[in-house]
Parts: sequence; C-alpha cells; structure tokens
Amino acid sequence: MAVIKNADYSRMMVKVNMGLDGNGKSIIKTRTFGNVQAAANNQDFYDVAVALGSLQSHPVEAISREDNGQLINEA
Repeated sequence: MAVIKNADYSRMMVKVNMGLDGNGKSIIKTRTFGNVQAAANNQDFYDVAVALGSLQSHPVEAISREDNGQLINEA
C-alpha cells in the first residue's frame, strides 16, 4: 500500500521582532499569509517571504512554512 499526500495549500509565517517589553524580553509577532500555492518550491516561497519581510517596519526573526493536504491510500 502506498500513501500519497494530495497537497491543498500552504501558509507562510513571518516572525518579526517588535522590540522589548517592560522586562527586557523580545516581543515576537507572527504575520501569517494564507492560501499560498502548495506547489510553490521552497526557494520561491522563501524569496517571497523575504520580500514581504522587507516591507515590515520591524526586523524578521524567522520564516516558516506550513503545508496542508490529504493523505490518500492508493491500494
């Protein structure tokens, strides 16, 4: 039995550093961009995230990708 993943969509998360709180800890906020094409390759995905991050007024801390899809049993 072979199980395959039928990709539906991806989400892009860009974490930005908003500065420090009253205790001196970093405040990290996540900007989420939904319904990204699941077929997008990782390099293109990253390049777009960097471009979007450059539009933010705060520095980018991390870029994440979350893929969603259905698992199908091809028996």
